[in-house]
Amino acid sequence: MSVQTSEVDPFSVLCCLAIIVLGVILALTVARRRGKRDQGRAQATAQQAGPVDPFAAYDTTQLNTYANGQLVAVDNAVRTSEQELGFATAQYGAPAVTSFAAAVAAAKEDLGAAFRIRHQLDDEIPEDDETKRRLLREIVDRCAAVDRRLDAEAGAFEKLRAMSANAEELGQSLLARARELRDRLPGAQATLTRLTDRYTDGALIPVAGNVSETVARLDFADEQLRQSAADVAAGDRGKAALALRGAEQAVGQAGSLLDALAKNAADLDTAGQNVTGLLDEMLGEVAAGKAAMQASGGAGGADQMNLAAAVARADQVAGDVRTQLANPRTDPLGMMRRLEAAASGLAEAMGGVRDAANRTEQARRQLDQALHAARAAVDSATGYITTRRGAVGSTARTRLSEAHTLLDRAESGGDPVAALAAAERAHDLAAQAMDSARDDIERWQFPSGYGGQMGGGRVIIGGPGGFGTAAAGGMGGAVLGGILLDSMLGGGGMGGFRLGLTSDANQSDGGATTPGAPPVQGRFGGPSTWMRPEKS
Repeated sequence: MSVQTSEVDPFSVLCCLAIIVLGVILALTVARRRGKRDQGRAQATAQQAGPVDPFAAYDTTQLNTYANGQLVAVDNAVRTSEQELGFATAQYGAPAVTSFAAAVAAAKEDLGAAFRIRHQLDDEIPEDDETKRRLLREIVDRCAAVDRRLDAEAGAFEKLRAMSANAEELGQSLLARARELRDRLPGAQATLTRLTDRYTDGALIPVAGNVSETVARLDFADEQLRQSAADVAAGDRGKAALALRGAEQAVGQAGSLLDALAKNAADLDTAGQNVTGLLDEMLGEVAAGKAAMQASGGAGGADQMNLAAAVARADQVAGDVRTQLANPRTDPLGMMRRLEAAASGLAEAMGGVRDAANRTEQARRQLDQALHAARAAVDSATGYITTRRGAVGSTARTRLSEAHTLLDRAESGGDPVAALAAAERAHDLAAQAMDSARDDIERWQFPSGYGGQMGGGRVIIGGPGGFGTAAAGGMGGAVLGGILLDSMLGGGGMGGFRLGLTSDANQSDGGATTPGAPPVQGRFGGPSTWMRPEKS
């Protein structure tokens, strides 16, 4: 039996293949369209849900601590960059540093906005948790903007300074400047002794340690200059430049400390002269308040009760100040602060019995003295915090930032009543900043364990038992002044979170420090600049 084979029709095969290909193409097209449709729906859902929160793993307390840490880090960076900018301006002139000056100015604006948000969070009006987290995120974002802005200019700034190429010249210049400052020390000590005889310990808090801190900064500068000379001799000019920058910052702070002492002495002397005039003004207001109460016939309305309370409070403050003026040692700025607060309360209570013209004239008479007192308080707090920024936390810095804002508003002119209120509030906030900064420094010098709780965050700056200036000599002064930041930026930071703004938000090393790790040296740039190894 034979098998009959049939031939396959080529046309039929081609038709089958074409149908299969068309089917595949159709299936892929449908799948692609469905994928795009699903992707669009996912994107729409994500847009409705809002951006992913990189801090979702943080509870609000942790986010608050982290934001405080960023404020401290970028505030240190801005202050250091501004000091470095001053050195470059003196060396090369303002036209050569225009871009760097613009970067610092813009960074200060962003930082000021971040501090205003922090101040809003700290005021007496509580925010709900969602609002608080949103505001804390805005603080972090603004701090990151400061970091990026300064970090972008850091490389060009280093090239401009070219400290390694000019090591010998810069070293000699710094040696001469350090000798000049040491020659000022006996006069500074005599000034401090005079102030101590005349003013209370509380009045001298901003400058009481300035002479000893100056010695510590100059000791550190001498050590760095010796190291720089040795590095030049060994042919390591890059390393010599690093030591020179540390010496330059220390010499700069030493000069600032002595200048602050001289200015504070002048401010206290002027305030001492102004207290008597402000006291007389207060006594006149008390008399006017009593006359207004008598004219009312003893009516018991709420306004009259408020006026009576304000008159009694002002009368008490005036009596206390009169007693303090009779003491051999006084606190003129403290007395003015008390008089201003009492006068403000009395003026508000008298508002119902005075017309607008009288209130304006009264404010105008008091404004000059209030502005002087506010400037003195803000300048003292600024110098104190700037030269001890290695130990000062976010609370003191926030109060000081708001004090600067209000002082600028008071000095801008306009309504004398509003200007007077702003000046008085600036004075009060500057005093609060001083109190908070002093507490931070005391905890830094005498912590229980590692670091200390500093105005909203744990900053690891020293070892067990403290890292105070007296204990560590020049090195302690450099850390306190923010010239050397020890292990703050490389590991521990605030509450165990890293301070580097370019790091992953969730990165944490539990607050541990690396034993024997070299200190981080501040330089022009942001915290991200400081965290990168320096090119020596």
